[in-house]
Amino acid sequence: MKKTADTRSRLEKIMDSAVRNNPHSSDIIKAFRPVLIEKNRLAGSLASGDGEALAMDEAKFREGVPLGDQNSLFFTDDPWKTIALTLIPELVKGFPALAPDLERLQGLIEAGTVSFDGSSGAMAQELASAHGIGEQAVLFLSHMAGRVILEMRARDWGKLLQDFTWEKGYCPLCGGAPMIAKIREGQSARILHCSQCGHEWTFSRVICPSCGNTEQKTMSYFFVEDKAQESTFVCERCRHYLITADRVSDLIDFDADVCALSLVHLDVIMQEKGYLPMASCAWNTFSPE
Repeated sequence: MKKTADTRSRLEKIMDSAVRNNPHSSDIIKAFRPVLIEKNRLAGSLASGDGEALAMDEAKFREGVPLGDQNSLFFTDDPWKTIALTLIPELVKGFPALAPDLERLQGLIEAGTVSFDGSSGAMAQELASAHGIGEQAVLFLSHMAGRVILEMRARDWGKLLQDFTWEKGYCPLCGGAPMIAKIREGQSARILHCSQCGHEWTFSRVICPSCGNTEQKTMSYFFVEDKAQESTFVCERCRHYLITADRVSDLIDFDADVCALSLVHLDVIMQEKGYLPMASCAWNTFSPE
């Protein structure tokens, strides 16, 4: 219990600091605050399901096949219902415009009318249409609940990857695209953070994570004036960008979600310029109301 409380306190402090340093992002941080706190608590406290024994083919891994493509990322006994019913009230707090749809979905899940398992794509459309619920609410809940499950997998599987080198721009654990990069103070390595499971890995600064482009004249960094620690990696070949936090001190607590939220103004700028994010996240494709 103390560990959970400490984790919440740490995240609260990181968010408070982000609001002070980036007041223009206070509204979006406030909106996501309840659900991110609950997501972290669930991912750190729930017991993982009983899936098949974890297998790793080292030869396939070295060829670029992530662990999640060698094993099932989702287990039949993953606690989707518990996660969904826990997250819905927090989503309602941050996104009141979605409250009617989310609360209707909550009632259907509680009654057993809907067996929620992280529906996405066509399944989300079908669920929404069948029960008169806005598709956006279904997708938003599915995204956040799925992140809890995948962060549980990363928690349990991540240690297996510590002794292996990974040279791909997608996550070695689940195959997800990076949502943000950080460069530690005094170091040159770029660390990518997965948009799906939260795993992080080191990746070259001279290669585009999205398309593998190595032609330096087609890649650059976009900086906002007087904000040298906030930048955006841009690849002209694939027209994708990656928000980057530069010179991150080891003395400062870093949370990838909170950092991405505090730099969402860069998403707005880059998308207005016609670029696409390497990973579609709730905050760079969804506007809180």
